Amino acid sequence: MDRLSGAAAEAMKKMAKPPISLRDGYGWETAVGWGPTVDGRTLPSHPFDPGAPAISADVPLITGTNLNESVNGVDHPGVTSMTPEEMNKRVREAYGSDCDAIIAAYRHDYPKATPFGLWAAIATSRWRVPAFAQAARKAALGAAPAYAYIYSWRTPVLDDRPGSFHAAEISFVFDNAELCDHYSAGDLGAFVLSKQMSTAWVSFARTGNPNHSSLPHWPAYTADTRATMCFDAPCEVRNDPEGKGLKIITQS
Repeated sequence: MDRLSGAAAEAMKKMAKPPISLRDGYGWETAVGWGPTVDGRTLPSHPFDPGAPAISADVPLITGTNLNESVNGVDHPGVTSMTPEEMNKRVREAYGSDCDAIIAAYRHDYPKATPFGLWAAIATSRWRVPAFAQAARKAALGAAPAYAYIYSWRTPVLDDRPGSFHAAEISFVFDNAELCDHYSAGDLGAFVLSKQMSTAWVSFARTGNPNHSSLPHWPAYTADTRATMCFDAPCEVRNDPEGKGLKIITQS
């Protein structure tokens, strides 16, 4: 695996680097070349932009992201060596003069994060912004509830480099932590989290409410509190996580 990762890193160094853009929001899936296109006929309008669809107003929703999504340490050789200066440079390239304010806001949310860890969280804003907007727009309908989450459990495999990458939570949602031991690594906390998450999804499928006795109370998302379940070992609910940093990013 290390040899493959090293070869991939070397190959990536030779590729032309596109301009950094982390502000795509709801348009990113089309901007990167894959995703549905609103044509006014087959797809008459975007399902969640500028608002949530009235046709499913009475259908509850769970929406969320993973802490790092598409930025993880497996294909980034600087995962352990990135300096604060390098991290600042990346954020400045992406956000210009708002760089310092964004870094300060995220450092407040993640005080123990390494420079790479902080960059990974900031770069995931392109996923976080539309997910939280989806929850907010659903809640604004005033009908069925929306529940928001951030999955942040880190697998210990590969020297802790993968982070909380895109789709990492799926094996836990289906209670497969023991089966997927190449990811859970036999970690007891992972087994507990897997049970908590899978039970929440089953409860949601049955009743439209993900709450159960083995999980901290998971409030519905509202514009006032922006309550978000942070799936980790242990789980906790945070109000408006990354809120200040995301606000700067969306307004910059």
